[in-house]
Amino acid sequence: MAGEGQMLRAAREEKQWSLAYTEEITKIRVRYIQALEAEEYRILPGTTYAKGYLRTYSKHLGLNPDEIIALYNPSSKPETGTLQIPQKPMMKSLPLWVRPVKVGIMAAVAIGLVFGISHWTKPGEKIAETPYTAPLPSAPKTEASTPGTSASAPSVPASQSSPPNVVAATQDGIAAQLVFNQPCWIVVQVDGKPSFQGTFASGTTKQVKGASKIELVTVGNAGGISVTLNGKALPALGKSGEVLHNVVLTPDMLKSL
Repeated sequence: MAGEGQMLRAAREEKQWSLAYTEEITKIRVRYIQALEAEEYRILPGTTYAKGYLRTYSKHLGLNPDEIIALYNPSSKPETGTLQIPQKPMMKSLPLWVRPVKVGIMAAVAIGLVFGISHWTKPGEKIAETPYTAPLPSAPKTEASTPGTSASAPSVPASQSSPPNVVAATQDGIAAQLVFNQPCWIVVQVDGKPSFQGTFASGTTKQVKGASKIELVTVGNAGGISVTLNGKALPALGKSGEVLHNVVLTPDMLKSL
């Protein structure tokens, strides 16, 4: 192995990017990302695609694209061979006297069918026709209304109104609303116990509630997330692409806002 695949994998793991998050950032399919890191270039469509993917992938990881491409060895990808088209066996032509014989046989069969049909169908016989009467649609039933009363539409419970935009402040415990403005990988714990983790697309919102503490164990893109704590917006956690660890949210943080 030339080593460019190991460099790409090491850079991705250093940024703590999952394969799914890397696919969203680079627009390269996970299958091709794994092929680049394993230097299995025969999986890619061709040498041009391989170089293009290496350049794009290395740029997003902060590596030198020219250095990565210089290490690229396309020898593992087989060259396209010459396409061989199998030859169809030649069909022997029939003698000229066979064609009139075939036409005569077909004409005789057609004449026989005509005479047979005329013999089976006797004149004067008709197929009995059964009259059919379509049922008439019945009129829809209507309920008589009592004079002085009018029908009213069912009322919608107040609990089904549109949800609030931010998490309301709570008297007991702590509540946080996470709004993802960019794709972001995140791991969350609540009161010391794992809550959820994963890659969230732009426009996604997550609400988290706990008794005393909410911990953002890992934030893969600090500039792509906005946090509202008990109804109050917190300052930006970091820059776009920055990776943060162990960001602890407590009710005491609200005193400094």
